[in-house]
Amino acid sequence: MSDFIQEDKVKTNLSYKELFVRMYPYFKKYKYRFIGIILMVLLMAFISRMIPTLIGYAIDNSLIKKDYELLIKLLMVYIFLEITHSVLDMLQIFFFQKLGARVLFNLREDLMAKIQSYPIDYFNQNPVGRTVTRATNDVAQIGELFSNGVVNIFVQSVILISILVAIFSISPVIAALTLVTFPFFVFLALKISDKIKETLRESKKKLSELNSFVAENLNGIKIVQLYNRIHKNRIQFAGLSGQYKELSLESTKNYALMMPVMNILNAVTITSAFYFNGILGAKEGLAVGSMVAFFLHALDIVHPFREIIEKYQQFQNSLTSAERVFTMLDEPTEANYVNTAYKIDNFKGIIEFKNLYFQYEKSVKPVLNNINLLIQENDSVAIIGRTGSGKSTMINLLQGFYQAPEKSLLISGVAIEDIPRNYLRKKIAVVQQDNFIFKGNIWNNISLESDSISYEKVEKIAQDLGILSHLKTTGRDLYSTVEEKGANLSAGERQLIAFARILAFEPEVIILDEATSNIDSRTEQLIQQATEKIIKNRTSIIIAHRLSTIRNCNKIVVLNQGSILEIGSHDDLINNSSHYKEMIEKYNTI
Repeated sequence: MSDFIQEDKVKTNLSYKELFVRMYPYFKKYKYRFIGIILMVLLMAFISRMIPTLIGYAIDNSLIKKDYELLIKLLMVYIFLEITHSVLDMLQIFFFQKLGARVLFNLREDLMAKIQSYPIDYFNQNPVGRTVTRATNDVAQIGELFSNGVVNIFVQSVILISILVAIFSISPVIAALTLVTFPFFVFLALKISDKIKETLRESKKKLSELNSFVAENLNGIKIVQLYNRIHKNRIQFAGLSGQYKELSLESTKNYALMMPVMNILNAVTITSAFYFNGILGAKEGLAVGSMVAFFLHALDIVHPFREIIEKYQQFQNSLTSAERVFTMLDEPTEANYVNTAYKIDNFKGIIEFKNLYFQYEKSVKPVLNNINLLIQENDSVAIIGRTGSGKSTMINLLQGFYQAPEKSLLISGVAIEDIPRNYLRKKIAVVQQDNFIFKGNIWNNISLESDSISYEKVEKIAQDLGILSHLKTTGRDLYSTVEEKGANLSAGERQLIAFARILAFEPEVIILDEATSNIDSRTEQLIQQATEKIIKNRTSIIIAHRLSTIRNCNKIVVLNQGSILEIGSHDDLINNSSHYKEMIEKYNTI
């Protein structure tokens, strides 16, 4: 099964500059806080360089001269600087992390809103596990970047620059000689980091495939157990997990290479500072305190550089995650395909298919061929046909899940591509053969927690459908718990809840897509009794195989291999159509 998982492609390749450009709108909302944090960091860096300078000054002007009164004052200043530095360090970490949490919150909200607005075709092409991985793991990695990585890189960069300024101000010659090997180690560290970035990018793809495989098989756990696929799945999972493990080990090896590079840099820097201070310090005319200050500054160089490189690796990890997140944010939504500003002033349930051809992919033959059908307001129309004849495709187009060719599908005289999807779906509602039930309770599943639907309204609908009386016989009510996917409900109960949900939202057009195929005769009778009066005042489209469900429809449309074979009432077709009559007599169903 894993062989058929589509490759996790990342369309957005970000540079660091592009990453910050993409993230800028999120930070812009908090620009004054951001500026305040930067000023705090600059002050902290200045104080951190004041401390070695103060120690050098104390050696030359108090210890050597034995001015103990000045020494006490300088020690008091030193304690003040250390306390101030610690407080500023604590505050900048707190406020930077708080800022990162707010930015991450906004990013996660935008991503979730975007995911829910994707056309249905996106979910056909992308496994749920991949989408979940990007919306959770990858967003969390970006959060790590801006709550930890950016903080440290910015702070340590400022500290490193302040150190370089300090040692070059003491002696440019000794500073240049001390740091002569520094560029080589920087180059080496960046090379290793680039390898880490590539490995991380591949490992995230494998993790996405792994999560997709797990999600798919957990969703289909009944089939997995029923057909004894546990051993086969274990082998496939081991293969995917093994590939992810190898990439993780490769990444770990590259991380491990970074430590000796940093340690050697530390040793070379300290040795060079000692050596050139000893050889050239006197010639340069440096006082003892200045040489001590130089050495203390030099001791601090490697720590911020090490921090920068380590967080740069975090950057690499976060950048690959950001590429995947922004790829999702760049995906077209349903709004890209419609005129979102259009609104029908007087919506009527008039539906017209005009010379409609439709194919899901260009490489396959059309699913619908030259469909011409006019459904008048308040008509009750049945669409029948063998499996694969195009019934569900017509319904999917009508709901806007797929894009019909321009001007080929009109509602109230308006082309469907000119109708905003949220407006369209307020007017057209569907009861399907297999309806999704949310975890919660029965009342929540009927109202979907809409502010416009009262408990009293739901209760009345439940009474009309016989749901309340049925629940009472089993010791339940509208607040009874519903497990995930309605696992603790029968098929008939799930259908009744879905039907009640449709009635609660009062659409102008009702579509019953095999809505009674999995329901016992008693439940079907309850639904039919409750919906007869509603169908009279609304346009209704019914897809069903049961003759009892469609025989009273105003119009029956017979589909055959994507084309309309015939249209008429039940009596007309049974008397004049051999094809329709054969379907009734041979199968006693449609």
